[in-house]
Amino acid sequence: MVKPIFDEENPKENNWLFRLANRLHIPTSRKVIRDDLLFKVDESIDQNLLDSSERSLNTRRYLNQASVEHVQNPCTGQSEVNVEVRDVWTLKPKLSFSHSGGNSNSNYGFEDSNFLGTGKAVSIMQFSNEQRSGSIIDYHDPNTGAYNSQLRLRYSDNDDGIEKRITLNRPFLDLSTKWTGEVNHDDTTMSESSYVGGEKIANFGHRKIVNSANYGRRIDSFSVDGKYANRVILGVSKEEDLFTPSVDSLTSRVLPEGRSNKSLWFEYQNIHDGYIKTSNVRQINRAEYFNLGNQFRARFGFVTSNLNSNDDGYIIQAENNVGTILNENHMILHNIVFNGHYTDNGLVDSVLESDVSWYWKNISYGQFLTQLSASKGYSLYQDHNIVLDGDTGMRGYPSHYQTGDRKVLFTMEQHFFGEREWFSLFHAGTAVFFDAGRAWGDANGSALAETSGNTGWIKDIGIGLRLSPTRTGNKEEGAHGVLHMDIVKPLDRSDGISNYQWRLSTEKRF
Repeated sequence: MVKPIFDEENPKENNWLFRLANRLHIPTSRKVIRDDLLFKVDESIDQNLLDSSERSLNTRRYLNQASVEHVQNPCTGQSEVNVEVRDVWTLKPKLSFSHSGGNSNSNYGFEDSNFLGTGKAVSIMQFSNEQRSGSIIDYHDPNTGAYNSQLRLRYSDNDDGIEKRITLNRPFLDLSTKWTGEVNHDDTTMSESSYVGGEKIANFGHRKIVNSANYGRRIDSFSVDGKYANRVILGVSKEEDLFTPSVDSLTSRVLPEGRSNKSLWFEYQNIHDGYIKTSNVRQINRAEYFNLGNQFRARFGFVTSNLNSNDDGYIIQAENNVGTILNENHMILHNIVFNGHYTDNGLVDSVLESDVSWYWKNISYGQFLTQLSASKGYSLYQDHNIVLDGDTGMRGYPSHYQTGDRKVLFTMEQHFFGEREWFSLFHAGTAVFFDAGRAWGDANGSALAETSGNTGWIKDIGIGLRLSPTRTGNKEEGAHGVLHMDIVKPLDRSDGISNYQWRLSTEKRF
């Protein structure tokens, strides 16, 4: 059953404006909903597939409050599946301005994340930010109807280059999914900059071309439906990074070295089902799903370079995610990732990252979040570095404030979730937070980061309002967007940084 945007049987939602919205809105096609279900009519009931289908529907940007339940028909006594979703308004003119990390961003245009009720997303946008401005045409089909595949097309004409992207993929939808596959082409030209201590030290043009394909299978003999799955994926790719001097280059600094690599890789995954359903963790009064089961993947491959034999070597990647419920009020999530490239010269352009988050529901409709993350780079390419700034966790500081090859960030937040839905349009909450961190070491292949700018610990405190729209579509698949409006005080500011920073941004978390 597809419910309208507003419930006209509810007196609070039965007014002329909401009724008009219901009449103008094109409901989501029932076929779109059926295509997202992982079970078929007349199949025996499998609770794992029902749960996975509900999780999938709740990620769709054009739906809200999706539920998939097994019920007993009182008349026939037969088992039935009841699927209910609520539509949201998806056709939106886009006119926005945001300020974060000392930078201003603006865009205008329109987007429809459920074009004519088909579940397809279309957007046409003009944008401007610190790095570039231009126009974007974007198309995203989260389910083409053929093997639950997804299609993404994107074209962007910017003042510093062109972006062309096409991706067709079929993901592993749940533990019972038999196979996955993807083909991808991405050709992007842009202007980039190197920073030290928040200051630009070099400009250069960068063209990146990626062509890749992969195919994977679940190993049925080593998998148990509803408990765990073992999978293997084989992939090939070619990546090119070409650099040119910028006409307004700030320095004669040497350009990043061009790269052209071909790779063949093999990946193994071991995924355990430990999903829980909860609310008021990263969203406001919405169903949320966390897989606390161990999720492990490892990738190994071979790389050959067309430009520099020193880049020949091996791909080494590994990732592990796991969660723990201490009791009904305490949840800990941990993630560790290594993404590396090993050559005759040792590790090159490799990064080890880890973070741990502790969520404590310390009050009714509130929680205390503590998060610690760290990163360490090894012989990073000149155009790659680890950044700590207003866009990467230090909310009181400008873009690229600290750069290096290692970083530590500690965050504490107290969340207050509002219980009511304001004007039948959005949920609201507030947050009080403290950030402390540091990025240091080699940046862009140079030790300049050690001698330029503030390389010590920096801290900030702030307070913010959180708004979560309940009747409009989300920009991206997955977690619903939450509008952040923050006032932040940097505690270790240097010259050129205001006493207070204000931030307006949309995030995927509270």
